[in-house]
Amino acid sequence: MDNIIITAIFSFVSTLIGYFVGSRKNNAETDRIVLENMKGVIEVYTQTIEDLKEEVSELKKEIKDYKSCINKLEDELNQFKKQMKQSL
Repeated sequence: MDNIIITAIFSFVSTLIGYFVGSRKNNAETDRIVLENMKGVIEVYTQTIEDLKEEVSELKKEIKDYKSCINKLEDELNQFKKQMKQSL
């Protein structure tokens, strides 16, 4: 009878230990997978940010060029207006 109780206790204890060890292993594996996924997401966002920085830089240059062109056209228009006033 004592052997049955001891066997039952060992079985119960080993089941608990197995459960906790397995649970910790599963949690660790899940954490590892989550971290790998996060690394992938961060890489995608980093590349997207770099692409957007380049695009913003190009657009700023275009705006600067357009402003220069507008200023040139305004100057030409003002000169034309002066000429029109003088000819009247």
